[in-house]
Amino acid sequence: RVSPLCLSYTLDNDVLTTEQRQFYEDNGYLLIKKLISDKDIERFRKEFVRISNKEVNPPGVLIMRDEIRRPNFVRSEKTVNKAHDFQEDEEVF
Repeated sequence: RVSPLCLSYTLDNDVLTTEQRQFYEDNGYLLIKKLISDKDIERFRKEFVRISNKEVNPPGVLIMRDEIRRPNFVRSEKTVNKAHDFQEDEEVF
């Protein structure tokens, strides 16, 4: 078992196991399955599509996309490669 004293990036708590904390220390991420419900994921996905298609415009949001100058180019969520500053969107947060 790993001593919590060796861990630099997490605090001792009742939420994560020592093994989870060690994995985070070693890898820089932690995967927690089913942390967010499928229903919420679908709700977030739909809101992302709405933001991407400019159906809603949360304050400060920045959408970056690969745009191809072709007559048949269709703007959609599939062309978005970055989304910044969407924390003001009430559906997501």
